[in-house]
This record gives sequence, structure tokens and C-alpha cells, in this order.
Amino acid sequence: QPRESRPPAEPPLDRGPRPEPPLEWPRERHRRLRRRRRLLAFALLLAPALWMLGNDVIRRAPRLLALDRLHALGYLASAIVSLVFWALLLYVASRRRGWVRAAVGVLFVVLFTLAAGVERAFYALYNIYLSIDGVIHSKSIAWSLVGTMPMGRPLVVFHLATSLALAIALVWAGRRLVRPGPWLRALLPLLVPPLLFSLTRVPASYRRWQSTSPDIIYFHGITSLVKEHLGYTDESPDLRVQRRDPEPVPDLHARPARPRNVVLLLQESLRADVCCEEYDPSCDQATPFSNKAAPGRMPLLQMRSNASTTAISISNIWSGVRPHESRELLHSVPLLWDYAHAAGWDTAYWTSQNLMFGNARLYVQDIPVSHRCVATELDPEADLDTGAPDALVVDRVISEWGEMKEPFFAVVHFSAVHFPYIYDENHAPFQPSEMDKSADKNEAFMNYYRNVVYLSDMAVGRLVDHIRSTESGKRTVLVYTADHGESFREHWQLGHTSALYDEEIRVPTWVDAPPGTLSEEEEASVRAAKEELVWHMDLGPTLLDLIGVWDDPALSPFRRRMVGHPVTRLERTMEPVPLTNCTWVWECGFRNWGLMQGPMKVEAREWDGEYHCFDVRDDPEELNNLGERACGALPDLARATFHAMPNVTPPGRPTVDWGK
Repeated sequence: QPRESRPPAEPPLDRGPRPEPPLEWPRERHRRLRRRRRLLAFALLLAPALWMLGNDVIRRAPRLLALDRLHALGYLASAIVSLVFWALLLYVASRRRGWVRAAVGVLFVVLFTLAAGVERAFYALYNIYLSIDGVIHSKSIAWSLVGTMPMGRPLVVFHLATSLALAIALVWAGRRLVRPGPWLRALLPLLVPPLLFSLTRVPASYRRWQSTSPDIIYFHGITSLVKEHLGYTDESPDLRVQRRDPEPVPDLHARPARPRNVVLLLQESLRADVCCEEYDPSCDQATPFSNKAAPGRMPLLQMRSNASTTAISISNIWSGVRPHESRELLHSVPLLWDYAHAAGWDTAYWTSQNLMFGNARLYVQDIPVSHRCVATELDPEADLDTGAPDALVVDRVISEWGEMKEPFFAVVHFSAVHFPYIYDENHAPFQPSEMDKSADKNEAFMNYYRNVVYLSDMAVGRLVDHIRSTESGKRTVLVYTADHGESFREHWQLGHTSALYDEEIRVPTWVDAPPGTLSEEEEASVRAAKEELVWHMDLGPTLLDLIGVWDDPALSPFRRRMVGHPVTRLERTMEPVPLTNCTWVWECGFRNWGLMQGPMKVEAREWDGEYHCFDVRDDPEELNNLGERACGALPDLARATFHAMPNVTPPGRPTVDWGK
């Protein structure tokens, strides 16, 4: 219809006010609110364990998904234990009033802060959770509670502070949401002591897989430490490395003879006679790759370690002080990084060593470096003894090499040659090769070892090639050595640590310096030392001289404690040099020590009542014991130095107390 003919619209009907919704009965509303509060309380009680597990899943999801059935079930069981433990503590801490509420509340806050905060911080530092391996030999329970971590680092403070804040918030929320029933209020506090005790009995997967909830790994480790201190284990808490408290080093002025960088390549368990120490174009030994990569190197064919134990050997190289010094000195003396840093050099430490072994991490935890890595960062499943594959640490060094600011000092510390060895049958040219310690398979076992060295040397050669291909590498002096050797039934020993014969302490060593990085005098001195007797005690001074601080007057107080001399200078070490596998850095399980002066060596082991005497020049295999008189004053000097023969054990101590 046309607009004009449409009827007018009717006004809307007035329906009046809308009716109000029916009022909820107060009882039903109260029930609904109570159900909501119960759900929130239940979620709150689960929150501590879920926080632990959730953080773990975020960090390690691929590894957790790869667990086999047995380890997955173990992880599930530990998660259930964690849920029950934290829920019970928080439930009791949520009581309305009373001293039990206060005591358990404090207990919850302390345990949660430690378990969550320490494990998060430790994982951030080492890519692995703190376990029994990281605390078992600690002298201090209090420091072990926080993993003996550097408490001044912002990362550590952050994780501990956030865990503390969360623990307090959980208790605060619990006291507002949780309403313990009458019988639970009476019963559950009685369960707290047995629950705490049972927690100390829970087993944990703490090494390769760590297929256990992080908090359970933490409690397992601390419990083991307490048992050790209370004498429930066979080992003394004094047996392994403790945290250093280094003396401050004043500002040093580096004046090297030539502009250069300095890098120490430190191999593991490498005896000299399986290597091409001097360049050989047809090298048929186990080190053809480093041989090819450094054809102009200058060998030191008579280098000997002062120990056949890694921890003692590296302390000799890095500190330069005698291994039989006091505990206070050995744990306070600066290391090479401290001196280089004080001279304004950039510094780095890269290693494939698993520093959880014997608390070794504590020895280098506080060194001033701009770049560092350890085995667990390269491979979280790194074996405690062999560490990570050496190829991985080389990959890391190559990736970070360009970030180093010249001049710099760095240490690349390898590990894969340590027993039980990292072996690859695709790179095993020495045959027959068997991992068999039986006497009739000794040659095959040594071939197995040679193949392990061969595999590691592939990584070393690749690293040297890369360094020399870079601009900074053309100004970098490389010093190569090994911490100690390895015995294969010579003198009735296998492996290392138990003796000081040459198969365990004579190590391959060389210096590779591009043209222009050494002065004429320095190069002449190093070449002159080729056949001279030198020791690891000389390497620390040598590296300090290469850095250019050896003559700095500010170094004088530290130099006075060093027995060695730089091989870059013509003065040689002539005084008696201590050899020992027992020190206050790493007290020994098998006592053996001695002295060496020139080619004359005296040594004794646990069953020896007098020293053996050898002339290593005339008798390199040390088959002819010349008797104490042939070594002149050395036997008496050794007795005065170590205060006892190795076959004497002071009452109450597993090792000798060297006049401490």
C-alpha cells in the first residue's frame, strides 16, 4: 500500500515491571561457596608439587618423553610422593591456630625454598639438578643446602627469592582456604615426622637419567651427605675438592714479549708413548690429527705431571704451588684465570669434563671468565667419569671463539679419554681392540685405549685447524699437555692414581706458536727444553710469562710460592719437585708419593716401607730399583716433606696428615 494509506503503528504494550529472579536460599548459596572453596583448597594443596613438576617438564620435556618404561614409572612414583609430601605439610601448616601450625609453616617455607629454589638455580647453572654427586664429599652441610652455589650471582638470587616468595604465598593462601576437619587436625600432624623420615628413604635416579622429581633428587642428596657426616658411609667428607676462597689479585700490567693470546689445550689420561709428540709426516700413533694440524710445534719430550690424579694435576698447573701445601693455601691461592683477569685479559674455560665428579665444579666455580661450559651443558646425560664427547666441547669453542676479546687466555679441557672411555667403532684403526681388562687381553685393551685417543684427537685437530683459520688464531700461542698418563699392567697397575711411574706421569706436551708470537729468546728457550726434564709445576709460570705478568712486581708475593720456572726462559727447575697423589685438594684413597730431582726419582706406595730409586734417563721403563742410597738425599728429603711413608696411616684418618 502507499505510505499514506498504511495504518498507524500501535504503541508497545506496557507489560509492567519484570519479575525479580527467585532468591537463592542461603543454605544453597553457602554450599556452593563451600564447594568452590574446597576446590580451590584442593588445587592449592596440589600446587607445590605441580610447580615442581611443571618447571621440570618445561625444562626437560624431550628427555622425559624419551624415558623408557621403567624410568617413566619411577618418575611417576616420585611425583606421587612429592604430591603427598607437600600437600600434607601445607595442610598441617593451614591450621587455624597453635604452635604446630607455626612450626610446620616454617618447615614448609624452608624446605620448599631449598628444594625448588636450589634445584632451579643449579639447573640454570649446570643444566642438571643438584644430586648426591654434587654434595656427597662436602665439608659443610650448611653450604651444601644451597649447593655451594655463588650466592652473589643474580640468577641464583632470583630463583631462591621467587621460591621463597611462592612458599610464603602458599602458606598464606592455605590459611585462608583450607579448613582442616577436627579429626584431620588431630591425626595429620602426627604423620609429619614419619613422612619426613620416609622421605629420606626414597630412592632416586640422580645420575644419567635423573628420572625422579627434582625435589626428591634434592632431598636424596642432602640425606646422603648427612649420613656421610654422621659416619653411616665408608668415605670421609674430606676426600674431595672443596670450594676455593681465592686471595684477591692486585691489578697486573701485562707486558708480553709479543702481542698474543694464550690457550691451554689440556687432554685427559694421555700417556706420551701413544702420541706423535714431535711432528712426524707419517705419524702412525693415536694422534695423527693434532700432528697434522700443528706441524711447526715445539715438543717438550721429558714433561712429567706431578701427579696421576686429575684434580691434583690441574691444581699444580693452574696454581703453580706445591701439591703438599696446606689446605688453606691450596684453597685460597689464585689460579691462572685470576691473574689473567687482573691483567685485563678476557678469559674462558670450556670443558667436556663432568664437574659433578668429586665436587670438581667447586674448584673452578668462582674463576672470572666471560665464557664457560661443562659437560652437563653439552650433554645432560654425560657420564660422570668420561664426561661429554670431546667433539661437543670443540663445537662450543668454535661457536664462541669469535666472541673472545683480544688479548685473551683460555683453557680447553678434554675428558673422553678417561676410563671407561668414549669409543667409536667407526674410528678405531688399532686392532684387535677389546674393552677387556683381563691379563691375556692386555694388548687388545691398550688398542681400545689407542682408539679412544684417536677419536678424541680428531676433535683436537679440528679445533687447532679452526683456530689457525681465524684472524685471532694467527696471534694465539697454543700449549698442549695432558693431566696424567695411563698404565696398562706396567708395575702391576691399571689406569691411574695409584702410582707415580712414568706410564702414569710422563705426558705429551708441545707449544705451537705462529710466527711473531714469541720473541727470539722465548722460542730459543722452548726449543732448548725439548730434551730437558720439565714438570707441570713449570707450566703455570710458563703461561704467566706468555701472558706477560711474570715480571710484574705485584706478582712477587704469588711467585714466591711457585716452585717452577717458565720454559720460555733459560732458567730451569733444579730443586727437588714433589710428586704425589695425596693432597689437601684431593686426599687419596691409595697412598703414594715421592720426589724427583733431575732424572732421579724416588717413589713409594701403600705397601712400601722404603723408597724405590730410579734414574729415568738410563732406565726409562723404571725396571731397576737402585735402592735408596743411589738417590742420595732424596729419600730423607721425601720423608721430611711428607712426614711419613705411605704405608703408615695415622689413627683416625684415611690419609696421612702432612704436619697440618
